[in-house]
Order: sequence, then structure tokens, then C-alpha cells
Amino acid sequence: MAARSPRATIIEPASTVSGLSPRSRRGKRVSVLLVEPDPRYCSELGAGLAEAGFEVMVVASAEDARHELAAAAILPSLIVTETELEGMDGFTFCGQVRAEPRTAQVPVFLLSSRWEPFHPELAARMGADDYLSKPVAVQDVVALVRLKAGRRTAELEYEAHSARLPLTEVARALLTGVRSGRVVLKDGGDGFFAFRSGRVVDAAFQGERGVLGFRRLLAFGSGVYGVTFGPELHRGSLLMDVTFLRLEVLPSLERFERLREVGVPLAARLTVDFPGLAEQLSSLPDEVISLVRLFDGRRTVRAVLLECRLPEVMAFEAIMQLFMLGVLMPASRAEERERVLDAPRFFEPRESEAARVAREVDAREAEERAAAEHEERMLQASAPEAPVSPELELPIDVQASEVVSEKEAPVAAELDTEASAEAHAEERMPQLPAPAILSFPKPAARRREEGKARPRPVEVFHLASGETRPVR
Repeated sequence: MAARSPRATIIEPASTVSGLSPRSRRGKRVSVLLVEPDPRYCSELGAGLAEAGFEVMVVASAEDARHELAAAAILPSLIVTETELEGMDGFTFCGQVRAEPRTAQVPVFLLSSRWEPFHPELAARMGADDYLSKPVAVQDVVALVRLKAGRRTAELEYEAHSARLPLTEVARALLTGVRSGRVVLKDGGDGFFAFRSGRVVDAAFQGERGVLGFRRLLAFGSGVYGVTFGPELHRGSLLMDVTFLRLEVLPSLERFERLREVGVPLAARLTVDFPGLAEQLSSLPDEVISLVRLFDGRRTVRAVLLECRLPEVMAFEAIMQLFMLGVLMPASRAEERERVLDAPRFFEPRESEAARVAREVDAREAEERAAAEHEERMLQASAPEAPVSPELELPIDVQASEVVSEKEAPVAAELDTEASAEAHAEERMPQLPAPAILSFPKPAARRREEGKARPRPVEVFHLASGETRPVR
């Protein structure tokens, strides 16, 4: 408490969090008038409002509050008052604030330490913005103050941003009160939830309705949203009070937020590493396998969480575990793997392919040599032994060695000796691997045409002259 007026105690806003003030960006100091006779609760609530960036004026009675309002050159942005006060009660004080033209548009919240069934209706008749029954959490009161402070009480819609006032906080605060209305997202996705007399009666987010739609709205809804107050005639499909919200919904959402701070970014695109999946497939439950199928390298983690049917926390924990096991990996890494693969070399066979081609060529040449030797032996075996006339003409196909004269025998023997020497020299030479030859055979039709165009000439060997002459 930094200063004292004759009737009020002033609590200065915390400088370290002054940026969270709803109007700090406009250069205005937003003040709150707190009327609370309980010193302990007054201290807690005053400290919470100051940490949120508000200047708090604390008084203990309605008479002191009226004096502060009359003497203030600048009216407070909002009034929070207890209903059970000495002298004038809080309901009457609220009615007087509304009856005074100067203060008629200042928002007023009523806190009641003694709840009665008629209190909500009485608060509405007196023009209170909301009625909250104690015990009420300080953060819920602060959230409502941040939503309405500095704005006129008759405004049709109150806008806020999820970065400054998260949807989880405003939902819990609205369910603490007794008002009815609706919260609608204006960007960041199609979603809303309707509330009536402290209960959520309907919710939807990106096609999902009911409890699942409400959970996903609080988990993934972001950006600007608007809050409207008034009779909510929407026929609801669920009834969720603040107790269910605090015990069943908010703990899992808080864990989800903590995982988001240390886990895989929701905007990341993941894909399946199939070798890693093969190693872990036998140990994965069916629900996790169905989750893995959703990762195709195009969907983000956020899109997968919205598409799967598992709860947000369970699905996100499974994704983190799969990422650490190597089943999931960033899509960019898979793209890099595809880029580093060598392009196929269409005109340069690999070494193994060259060896295969060389073996085929060697085998083909060996077959041709064997066929030629076999044909030569067959011709020798079928040659006639009878003498022939000098005028007899034999085809060139008959081997010349059969008709060589005796005077030419030494020459033939010498040629045979030279041929055998060359064969031995070739055997001593190192065998080099046959080159890889890619043969592109001509079409059969072209071969037939060439054969017709160029007929093979017929030649004969004359025994008398020892010459080979073509037949004309």
C-alpha cells in the first residue's frame, strides 16, 4: 500500500506486470474501487488486481465508497463491492451508483459472503454486471475485471485477446457468476460456447460439438474473441458447471499447455520413418497406430490433434514419444533424404552391369568359335578322296588345304608354325577384361532389305591356276 487518502487505501499497480493492464497501451492508468470489510480477503484481492496492472482504492463501507466517488476527479474504471456491509448494503449501494448519472455506466460486481436464492434476481434489478458468491477465487474476479474495466456497462460486446486473457480463465470466471451470454471466436477458427446461470449449455469448435468441442475450443482457440451478455435462449446439448470445469477439464488443459512449452511445435510437419516404425510396430497399441497413419508429411501436429479422436493430452504425449523413438521425423528431413539420392545414369552402366555384359560377350564369342570349329570338322570329314580333273572347278567353300600341291606343302607348314607361335604369344599375354559394349541391333525389316540390296557374290577356286574367281 503506497499511499492513503482520508477514507481509502491506495494500492499501486505492480510495475513488473504493468504491461498486462487492459489500457496500459493507451497510456491510461486503470483504477478499481474495492469495497471490502474483510481485511484478509481485501488484501488478497487487492494484491491480485495490482499484479494485473490496476490501481486499487480500498474502502470498508458503502458510505466511504460514495465519498470517494463524489470527490474523485476521475472515476474508477470498475467497482467491486461486498453485499454484506455495515450501514448501507452492497445491493443498495449498487442501485445508487446506477441512479447517479455521473456513475451510471461504471461496471459493478457484487461479491456475497452469504448466498440467498433471491440474490441473483435482486442483483439484476439493481443493475449489477454480475453476482459472485464467496468463496470465489481471486483469479476469477481479476479475469472479469480485466474483461470489463474501462468500458461502459451497457456495451453489447466485450472484446479480448487470448494472448492477454486466455479462454480458460474467462470461461472459469464467467461460470462463477450468474449471468448468461456467449463467447464467440472472431479469428483463429470457428468456435463458440454459450453459458447460462453458471453452466455451459453448448459449445462447438471446427465441427465438433458438446464436451469435445468445448475442450478443443479452450485448447486450440486463439486470437480475438467477443463476449456478449444477455438472455441465452439457445437450446443446449450439455450442462457443465464450474466444478466439472475445474476438476475434469482444466487440469488436463493445464498439462497440455506445459507440454506445448517443451514438446514438438504444433505448427511442425511430421512424417513416418518406416524403418523406425518397423522396429516399434509390434509394441504399439491400435490407437497409436491409427494416430501414426495421420502423419503424411503435409498435416501439422495441430491438424493431427484436431483430427484424431483421442484426448488432446494423450494424443500429444503419444506424438512426443513416437518422435523420441524415431517413428516420426520432420518432413524436411525426409525431403533432404530424397534430394541426396543419385540420379540414374542411363548411358553409363554400373560396374556390375559392365561385368555382366562382358561375360555375355565372352560367352557369345566362345559359342561362335565352337560352332566354327565344329563346322570345319564336318567339312573335313565329308571331303571326297578321289582325284579330280584339272578342269574341275570347286566352290570356294571347300578348304584350300585339301588341294594344296606338294610343292606348296613347305609353305603351308611354315604358315602353320607361325600361326602356332602367334597363338602361344596370345596365351602368354595378360587377359584384359572385355569392354562393355551396348549393342543396338537393327530392325529385322531393315536387315532383310539390306540383304536383298547387296547379294553375296559366288566365287570358285580353279585348281589349274590356283586362283579364286567370281562367277559372272
